[in-house]
Amino acid sequence: MKKQIIATILFVLLSSSMITVSTLATDEPQTETFSFTLTASSYSISEKNEYLTLDIPEATGSTILPTHPKLPKISKTIPLPFGSHIESFAYTTKQTESTAFETSIIPVAYPTPTNPNLQVKELKADKDIYSSTSPYPESQVESKIAAGLIQDSLCNILTLSWYPIQYIPQSNTILFSEEISIEVTYTPGTAIMQNSNENNLVIIGPTEFADEAQRLVDHKNDLGLSTVYTSLDSIYQQFEGRDHAEQVKYYLYDSAKTEGLTYVLLLGNVDKTPMREAAIRFYHDEAIITDLYYADVFESDGSFSSWDSNNDDKFSEYNWDDGLIDSVDLYPDIHVGRIPCRTEKEVERIVDKIITYETNAASSSWYKKIILMAGDTFPGHGVIEGEVVTQQIADTMQAYGFETVKLWTSLGTFHPLKINNELTKGAGFISYSGHGYEQGFGTSPPDVEGRIEYFSPYLVGVFNGDKLPVVFFDACSTTKLDFTIEELLEWYPAPLTRLFSFLYGIEYEMDNFYPTISWELVKKSNGGCIASIGSTRVAFTGVDEDGAHWGAGFLNTHFYQAYEPGARLGELFTQCQTDYLNEVGTECITLEEFILVGDPSLQLG
Repeated sequence: MKKQIIATILFVLLSSSMITVSTLATDEPQTETFSFTLTASSYSISEKNEYLTLDIPEATGSTILPTHPKLPKISKTIPLPFGSHIESFAYTTKQTESTAFETSIIPVAYPTPTNPNLQVKELKADKDIYSSTSPYPESQVESKIAAGLIQDSLCNILTLSWYPIQYIPQSNTILFSEEISIEVTYTPGTAIMQNSNENNLVIIGPTEFADEAQRLVDHKNDLGLSTVYTSLDSIYQQFEGRDHAEQVKYYLYDSAKTEGLTYVLLLGNVDKTPMREAAIRFYHDEAIITDLYYADVFESDGSFSSWDSNNDDKFSEYNWDDGLIDSVDLYPDIHVGRIPCRTEKEVERIVDKIITYETNAASSSWYKKIILMAGDTFPGHGVIEGEVVTQQIADTMQAYGFETVKLWTSLGTFHPLKINNELTKGAGFISYSGHGYEQGFGTSPPDVEGRIEYFSPYLVGVFNGDKLPVVFFDACSTTKLDFTIEELLEWYPAPLTRLFSFLYGIEYEMDNFYPTISWELVKKSNGGCIASIGSTRVAFTGVDEDGAHWGAGFLNTHFYQAYEPGARLGELFTQCQTDYLNEVGTECITLEEFILVGDPSLQLG
């Protein structure tokens, strides 16, 4: 059945983009061949920062390595049966012309952090590349194949990126091709799954959470979603691995193969249920903690994805200057979310919220409303970034009949009392775009360096009961689940710190970690939200007058573009990650630092 789905998707994707397709038999009947043509109608030139910039109307993205020449690309993503192997691909170009300029092509800029305490790295060009006589990029076509999900079906995703313009830096010459024909020969994969249950959910957590979690297991099974609770102790006893995180991932890999696992809910904070630390350091010295590690279980051939292809015990090694060091595809193969509970009392509260949300039909009076919170993230940099992003989201959600409530600095509606008032009224979704911190968020009025801020303690004034939204924080650090008491002491003046520690101690036995604002919202009594998405570290964004092109803003807008009535929460999050890989590329920082705090199988609305 799933092979037929993939074949249908392949036909629709290729034919809908006006590509000529032919399926040809080869000498070996087990291989298949298809071909298509891409065109670039023209290119335009403009000047920026004493460099030339190039654009192509059909471009889907551009090169992403800082200090390297910024050149447009046209990418095509094609689903193939899971486990397929690419035997060969060949291409020919037509109508190539050469043009020389007196000015160099602009290099890719370092990303702009949405943390105001970090200084943006200056724009610079790689000396070796910009003095070279060789074309950049070396090849006009790059290919990548990865296991992933399309329309909730596990398949292999083949991405072909064509660079219609190659650049010879030493002579400032470009080579422009108007057309390329590509032929791909592949061997279709065979299903590795021994049993298929398309609606399978596993909840993983400590043994002490099992009794409270059983109510959620029973609720999901009553809804027809086959669900089990698996204790971490049982996983550690049955599965090998170099550490607890890898043991959990081997369990998920086995379950995905033998049971058709679809959704995973990790129950427990970072002390109780491990998170993977990825060896990515950029603008900060901390490794990125991520749950994408658990979602990306398969290599394209169906084998286990260790995230450590060079076996040096450093996972998903990556830096902006060199790109990926480990071979990691990052495409989610299952939908993963986490609820970072510390106590059974918290588990009880979260289970109550999920059961109530999925049992009672949402009223259109509040669910069909989206709150958009934003302002000028970088005053004086041209556009009002946060409002550009949230306007894109407004346009998307209005098509589904959602009322948009704009809490924007330009309208004078972004301030704590107004935010609490609108939260109390209830909403189906909230999108925030701007600066963020472990304990809050804030943004500025247009062209004014005067941030208006909202902090976790202000949530005491929110009383939205069961009218619970899903919140997307397009910002830094709002979901830094390893935020420590020591860091909190540096954050606030001493009197506030003592107050927070007192309030924290009422509910919990004091430990080393303090809840971030995204988790405070989810676990809040008498309201808050049903789920949140945010970053565990410093986030980055790329926004201009045409919208969000990469970084946190891209994930935010594409999360809502994935929305459709009746969707499950994890499907939206997985789709925006997949879109990022298809359109932006393998930029590990953004992809790995954003995580879902909530139930990925949650039936929205």
